[in-house]
Amino acid sequence: MLAMEKRRTLSVDIGSQNTRAWLFEQREEGYALVCSAVAETSAASGQDLRGGVNRALEALQEKSGLRLLDLQQKLIRAEEGVGACGLSLSAGKPIRTVLVGISDTYSLAALRRLVSLFYTDVVLEIDLQSDLNATAQLEKLIAANADLFVCAGGTNQGAIRPVRAALDNLRIVYQSLPRLIRPQLVYAGNEALTDYAREELEAGEDFHRARNIQARTDAESLAAAWPAMLGAFRRLRRQQLPGLAELEQDWECEALPSAFAASRIVRLIDRMNPGGKGAMALDVGCNSTIVLAARGEDFIGSISHPPISEQVGKETSRYSTLPIDAQTAAAYMLNKKLHQAFLPATLEDLAIEQAWTRVRLHYALRRTRELFPWFGYDPELGLLDPYEPVLLSGESLVRVPAPQQTLLMALDGLQPHGITTFAMDKDQLLAGLGSLAEKEALLPVQVIDSGVFSNLGTAICADASERSSRRVLTLEIDRGESARETLEIRKGEIKRVETTPPGPTRIYLSPNELTDVGMGFPGLGGWVTVPPSEVGTVIDARGRPLELPEEMTRRSEAFYNWLWELGG
Repeated sequence: MLAMEKRRTLSVDIGSQNTRAWLFEQREEGYALVCSAVAETSAASGQDLRGGVNRALEALQEKSGLRLLDLQQKLIRAEEGVGACGLSLSAGKPIRTVLVGISDTYSLAALRRLVSLFYTDVVLEIDLQSDLNATAQLEKLIAANADLFVCAGGTNQGAIRPVRAALDNLRIVYQSLPRLIRPQLVYAGNEALTDYAREELEAGEDFHRARNIQARTDAESLAAAWPAMLGAFRRLRRQQLPGLAELEQDWECEALPSAFAASRIVRLIDRMNPGGKGAMALDVGCNSTIVLAARGEDFIGSISHPPISEQVGKETSRYSTLPIDAQTAAAYMLNKKLHQAFLPATLEDLAIEQAWTRVRLHYALRRTRELFPWFGYDPELGLLDPYEPVLLSGESLVRVPAPQQTLLMALDGLQPHGITTFAMDKDQLLAGLGSLAEKEALLPVQVIDSGVFSNLGTAICADASERSSRRVLTLEIDRGESARETLEIRKGEIKRVETTPPGPTRIYLSPNELTDVGMGFPGLGGWVTVPPSEVGTVIDARGRPLELPEEMTRRSEAFYNWLWELGG
């Protein structure tokens, strides 16, 4: 048995572009991150993904000074090396998915939410209330060329006939296909038909039984089908990604979808702050944007891939710190899509990249609202629901020249209200911690408590109906032994208050009667205590929605000046 301080745990996340590895060690004070490493993913074009994993582990060996691989490139386990392992992945082509439900309003809407964290591409939806023609259904199902069928509908005391009819059609399609290309099947509908579905479809291990996600008319539980979705995801990825099955066997673990693994940590952070505002994470990566939010029993999660179009180019141009036209922006985005490893090489590239990040956040939040209508986001007014903290991750938010740029991108992308603390996942740990949560339950808690997520800054957003340049808020800043400072904020301004270590800073907010700073209603102020952070406390009185000058040069100057105010 290893000594307590030598117990080590490994986690690896295999992305579409990069494979990341993290090594943790259990010490007297608890688990801590030892180091992390990254290597290019080798899963493209049918290559064995273990090549990229081993390169990441070799880099981890160099950084840590510890031997992790033996002469056969196998992971050294047990007393000599690593105990528990975690594995997550977002690599692989999108999973072509068919959804079958009784109605668009209920079961199909729930299925869209269910598959949102499993890297699916929904290529067909069958609405049993509208698509009544069995022959047409069969033609659509055959043409879909799907990897996965997901079927739901009916409460446990509800409709049987339409669900049974759908299962009969699925059976005809399923049994007409060659066994090697038959899709995975997830059934999450009326549980009275589960046995019928399993027997009729004769899918064997390709059939994944779930509890009913809508067992009652007044309740929806996506978690009821998560185990079945995980089973289908793993079987598909083992077929599609050479080396995955062998890696799982050698490491004695099962892979999780990266977004799903990350969602575990967001839910954990929410539970670590009971009665709080809830927790949110935003991951803007090379290939996708992930939105995760948890508050109590409520959970929201989505993955989006913004289209590259002339309209997206126009939107990107509007958020650039340099005067850049829509065509130039669209060309950059297309190049980035074709060459994901491409890094900004000029100031113009950087301006487009950061403007596009803002647009990707807008698109992702709108998509999340479409999936989860109760999500407190308005495309015009921004993020209405408070979350504390908002955790930022992904290449586009983490790998930037200055933290001020990250914070401004987040503020412009979310347009939050009230008081929000932003944290940074610099080591992009979310998925890595999430894949270990079941095996080592204390590890994520202790690593988070160790301060592995850095405090980026606190935003105090002042909503006011005042005209531009009118005073909307006065701040009294108490730094302890030093004299108090007073700062006036006018409509349209963004200002920074330095709040650096060693300790927190107390700020008294005095809004005018028409200004809302998140204390309950307009005009209400009071003391807030803000922790030390990299950027400090940002007072954002630019308004919601964010008003931008129409003329391109003036607009880029505005963004430049806002960044200058933050010290970037």
